Amino acid sequence: MPNFSDKIKSIFGKSKILSLDDFLIMCILTVAFTIMVFFKLGNTYAPIDYYQTTEENRDIVIDFGDYITVEKLHIFLGNYDSRKLSISTFNEVTGKWEIINSEANVGSVLQWNDIDIYYTLRYLGLVSTDDKAVFNEFVFTGPDGIITPVNTADYPELFDEQDMYPTTEQATYMDGTMFDEIYYARTGYEFNHHLPAYETTHPQLGKCLIALGMKIFGTNPFGWRIMVALFGVFFVPLMYMFAKVIFKDTFIATCVGVFITFDCMHYTLSRICTIDIFVAFFIILMYYYMYRYFEADREYRQTKESKKDAFPPKQVYMLLALSGIAMGMAISTKLTGVYAAIGLAILFFMHLVGFWPNKQAKKLFWFCVLFFIALPLVIYTLPYIPVVEAGALTGSTDRSISASNGMIYIGYGWTGLIAKTVRNTSYLINYHKNLTATHPFQSSAQSWPFIYRSLLAANDRVKTYVSGDTTVYINSSVSYIGNPVIWWASIPCVLFTFYSWFAKKDRTAGFLCIAYLAQYLPWFGVNRCIFIYHYLPAMLFAMFMMGYTIQKILQWNEKSKKFVYAFLALAIIMFFIFFPVISGVPVADTWGNKLEWFDTWALV
Repeated sequence: MPNFSDKIKSIFGKSKILSLDDFLIMCILTVAFTIMVFFKLGNTYAPIDYYQTTEENRDIVIDFGDYITVEKLHIFLGNYDSRKLSISTFNEVTGKWEIINSEANVGSVLQWNDIDIYYTLRYLGLVSTDDKAVFNEFVFTGPDGIITPVNTADYPELFDEQDMYPTTEQATYMDGTMFDEIYYARTGYEFNHHLPAYETTHPQLGKCLIALGMKIFGTNPFGWRIMVALFGVFFVPLMYMFAKVIFKDTFIATCVGVFITFDCMHYTLSRICTIDIFVAFFIILMYYYMYRYFEADREYRQTKESKKDAFPPKQVYMLLALSGIAMGMAISTKLTGVYAAIGLAILFFMHLVGFWPNKQAKKLFWFCVLFFIALPLVIYTLPYIPVVEAGALTGSTDRSISASNGMIYIGYGWTGLIAKTVRNTSYLINYHKNLTATHPFQSSAQSWPFIYRSLLAANDRVKTYVSGDTTVYINSSVSYIGNPVIWWASIPCVLFTFYSWFAKKDRTAGFLCIAYLAQYLPWFGVNRCIFIYHYLPAMLFAMFMMGYTIQKILQWNEKSKKFVYAFLALAIIMFFIFFPVISGVPVADTWGNKLEWFDTWALV
């Protein structure tokens, strides 16, 4: 009787994609990335009980029981950003309140915000100057640490989770939101609590996935990052399988697997609560299934069966259907999925030119209408179900519909799912078209492959100590930057692949070039501020181009493989050199300073 090992080998022997060796290598890379991505991903706790002020109830009076020096007030802010407080102290001699700070700003949601007090007092008055504010926790600190007021029973929601205040000098990414998480974690919270959604500049599927993670694991850093991390993990086997399908070579697939596993940008984006990993994953998935469809359809067109008036078998047309579904998910996550869809359409029509389906054209047309238009529209619309619009809560009876300046205006008297979807889609397109904001970390599209400018998402002081005559600062930093070894090496590989397409008419090179251009070229026409992480979908295809180039080099000279091994080792080493400044692991700021090879790199 066959033993267990023989059964496993027989399973992979039937696979058209993965051998047993492929499966083992893919699992090793996936497990390695999983360990790294979940390493200190974020705390599984955060203050959740909240105190809400309104126009009628905006005063908070704190009694410390005696005169004491209060240095700072630390506030874990709820889901409303940029709340203002008027802070005052009670003068027992004059019997009047004296203002210390008339406009203290509590800016960032779902994270600790610090307000300087530095005053000796007994009574502290706080007045919310906004119509509504949500505060999850107050922590007062002085020279000797945390100070507990004597009247905490008056505001139990503000003082019931004191142990969640960080023990480091400053709160870090482990304790709350960072960078654009203030938009997406907040919106995930609002989805789960049926509140008006704040983030309305992108479609909703990615935010629904974030909300799902928070629903399962709670409103805490781990909860709002878990789904992003999982999709980052899923990326490793997807890229490996795609490379194996393209190159039919385990070693080349391993190279691509190493590139995605040890790329700094992919790693950082897999640990931050934004929608960029989701859309990149769905883009690669839609191209993966389209490539497999091309191969299956070409094989089918060579058979006698294809000459008959019969639609291709299930193993062919389902690949095309899955590509359309993945395309719908990409566009439903971020409109950059439309760029990818254009590239996908170009490739599909190029394939049809070479393999026209004869009498099956009409059936194929309606099949594509279903899976590339109708079903994606459904996929795009359904994630709007949890969206609550602030304008719809006003009781408006306006049922007018008009169009102006490229926008469709639908009155809030229309409350259905379709109206909500069209209204927000029109808004988000107009928002990005007219956005004029600037940002210190913005960069031009042509600079991305060269890593001209990095992006610093978080930089918090964990500890300060004196060593001899030197003051040492320990920081927790999270930076968006590509792995220099991989990104810089990709540039000649991209150029070589384009050469192979134009000069050699190589079909594989053509597929990769069109896919790459679809993710990259549209950004050159974007006038709004853009960032280096927007290059990730294009960079993923650049990784395949690196695999393509390596395969050609090895075909010319098999002995070159030792240099490829050395290159892979260097890429892995470089990843771990940059690991402290992309992961938030506390490290002396001198480490980050040494890695800032260019003035435009901000790592700490």
